[in-house]
Amino acid sequence: MRVTLDSSVLVAAHISRAGVCAELLEEVLLSHELVLSDYILGELRKKLLEKFAFPEEFVEAAVSKLGRAAEVLEPAPVASGTCRDREDLPILGTATAGRSDVLVTVDKDLLALGSHKGIDIIKPGDFWRRVRSQ
Repeated sequence: MRVTLDSSVLVAAHISRAGVCAELLEEVLLSHELVLSDYILGELRKKLLEKFAFPEEFVEAAVSKLGRAAEVLEPAPVASGTCRDREDLPILGTATAGRSDVLVTVDKDLLALGSHKGIDIIKPGDFWRRVRSQ
């Protein structure tokens, strides 16, 4: 399965190394194809540094590791009226460009869409239910 994780899931994975999102990231890295963009990696970097005051060395190592493990793509253009929050457009564009099967997020504006161009937009718990049912 091709999976795009938005920065909220990636941040949660790094904050709580034993939580649902950390386990989800590990599952995706081991058994699926991770699709990201420099935009998503940049959001991760910014949130870990500015909001959570992680050490810069840790943040750069985490971003670098994800960049090597993922297919990092340029987001496809997405029409401005597609989502309530314009800052989510590059995330949708990443999933679109990467032909992702799912976009996993906790962002309410993205979740409100339900899907975009055949890509299911789901919560981390829904991802686990889907994986377990396969």
